Amino acid sequence: MSHAISLLDEPILVEDNLPRVGEILPFFQLVNHLLEDITLESFQGKRKILHFFPGIDIPTSAHSVRTLENLGKSLSNTVILNISPDLPFTMSRFSEAAHLTHSINLSTMRGRDMFKNYGVLIMSSKLAGLPARALMVADENDKLLHVELVSDLATEPDFDTALRLLTR
Repeated sequence: MSHAISLLDEPILVEDNLPRVGEILPFFQLVNHLLEDITLESFQGKRKILHFFPGIDIPTSAHSVRTLENLGKSLSNTVILNISPDLPFTMSRFSEAAHLTHSINLSTMRGRDMFKNYGVLIMSSKLAGLPARALMVADENDKLLHVELVSDLATEPDFDTALRLLTR
């Protein structure tokens, strides 16, 4: 089974394993800018925004990362996790150039199974193997409050809904 999304009206199939609101986030192990392995437990007791995107060099992805950075400045006890297949060095250069300090960039360099486990793995099109654009919000206990897989890769997630969940 799979979900159907698109890229500018071209159909794309995505792994059908998207977690649901109310479920607990699955385990993950990713790599940070220092090439250290980071797991879900690294953020224990914090609210989480997981932002999946195919690559920082895509204008929509870069804009989304900047938007979340600005939103993160007003959120307490919340970590913003930008998750992509980009190498940690690439994300670090982007963050330094854009003066980003409120979000954490994580690479799937040693954790590519995360895309499949989180139901965001693109299975068809020239982008197969990359993650679809998605936004997930979890509470301090890793319980999912919001899950959004965008219907078209050229569009951004609904950041306002995520922000409302974290400011009530």
